[in-house]
This record gives sequence, C-alpha cells and structure tokens, in this order.
Amino acid sequence: MKKEKLVLTPEEEMQVLIEKSKKKYGKVYKTFLADETIIWRKLKRSEYKEIMDIIVVKKTEKLDEEGNPVLDEEGNIVMQEVDDLDATYDLRQELIAKAVILYPGPSIVDDMAACADIITTECMIKSGFGEAPITEEC
Repeated sequence: MKKEKLVLTPEEEMQVLIEKSKKKYGKVYKTFLADETIIWRKLKRSEYKEIMDIIVVKKTEKLDEEGNPVLDEEGNIVMQEVDDLDATYDLRQELIAKAVILYPGPSIVDDMAACADIITTECMIKSGFGEAPITEEC
C-alpha cells in the first residue's frame, strides 16, 4: 500500500517551522520586511558574548600632533592598527542577524540592505539588551 504524500501550503510549512522552532528555542518572532516574512529567535547570552568579542582593525597612517604622517628612519610612512568602530558595529549587526534568523535563512541578510539593522534591533530588544527593564517598587 502506497502512502500518500502530504502537501503543505507555504503558510502551513511556515506554521510547522514556527512550532518546531518554539519547541527548540522557546519564543520565536515574525518580522515583515518589504515583501519578506522573517522568522527569528532570541539571541543567547553565549552568542552575544562571542560576537561582542569581535573587533575589526584597520591599518592607517600614524600622524603627529600637527596631522602629518610620521616617517621611520628610512623615510617610510609609519602605519598603525586602530579599531574600526563602524566596521565592527556593522559586522556585529550582521553576525547577530545571521545567528537568529530561522526563515528564510541567513542569506536574507546579504540580500536585503536593511535586514541586519532591523532584525538585530528587534532581537536585542526581545533578548533583553535593548530596553529598560520593567521595575516596580516593592
């Protein structure tokens, strides 16, 4: 006897994914961005710590007090490594979004310019990093 293959609609497939993800991660969230539905989860503390340890460094000319390049004994410009705060922020944002997106997959971050910013902002709030805690007097 042949088993019939159950065919799910895209909406049913998404609901199955959501239910499986809830069992694995607890709460999951749905964000609508342009014409895409993005399903994502909270960021774990261990993931946050690992991503925050990442710093992008760039080489740049070392400058004196007057803003002129510093030269070594041979007349070559001295280079120095400095933290690139903008690149670090962008990379961390991208890594957080790619870590938490469950559907349609992490590649959506590369395909949609605003995706990393929006998902990371939402994720940080829902993960407890982005808003003041609710505190009341006892």
